[in-house]
Amino acid sequence: MEYSDERHHLHVEINARDCTIPADERARMETALEELGDAVQDFPASQLWMNVIYHARSALFHVEFKLKLPGRTLFTGERGEVLDLAFERGLRKLLRRVETYKQHPDPEATEKLERHLALENEIVAPEDPDFGPLAMAVDNGDYRAFRMALALYEEWLRKRAGRWVQRYPDAEAQVGRALRLGDLVEEIYLNAFEEFPHRPTAIRFSEWLDSLVDPSLKILLRHPDRESENASFARTVRDMRVG
Repeated sequence: MEYSDERHHLHVEINARDCTIPADERARMETALEELGDAVQDFPASQLWMNVIYHARSALFHVEFKLKLPGRTLFTGERGEVLDLAFERGLRKLLRRVETYKQHPDPEATEKLERHLALENEIVAPEDPDFGPLAMAVDNGDYRAFRMALALYEEWLRKRAGRWVQRYPDAEAQVGRALRLGDLVEEIYLNAFEEFPHRPTAIRFSEWLDSLVDPSLKILLRHPDRESENASFARTVRDMRVG
């Protein structure tokens, strides 16, 4: 189960291993986690991973919690013969850890996360795809101008690409050899340059860029030598000095 609690800026992912969590139990968990949402709502974003594991040999449930907050990741867990009780005890322990962290927060990490979220929400392209500096660069066939206008997305897009590669074990095994993250990022920019006139304007620009990560990775995996050469040439164009 995976969902986002927008009111509390909390993303939740619940996974079960060697057991099935009944629908009514999942509903109770989601309700109980609202207390955690209340505890973290002042942070710009938080992410919770919860694993429910059943150990058949000992007939015990093990509930693991991992909560990512700005500048800190909190871990805790609890075991028990009854899933409900193990979950409740583990959640109480996690809430106590959150309260301790809130007494000594990391303001620098919070500020950095706020800047990152602002970037994700920022629309650098106009609603009308026919106007603006990006559209002008595309109309002029000027990839360098297009690429430089999107320079502020570089770090964010590289992180997105790195996380996406982790979804494909075969691709992840090639990182640093046949597959380079820099080539993947450049492939995304190249595809964005080609597809810009046809992009949807009903979503944020960062969402559209994000949607290009997976198809760009698949293209790169199908034609690694050709696309790596294209990416290398694109970087040369990007880095050229204007004389």
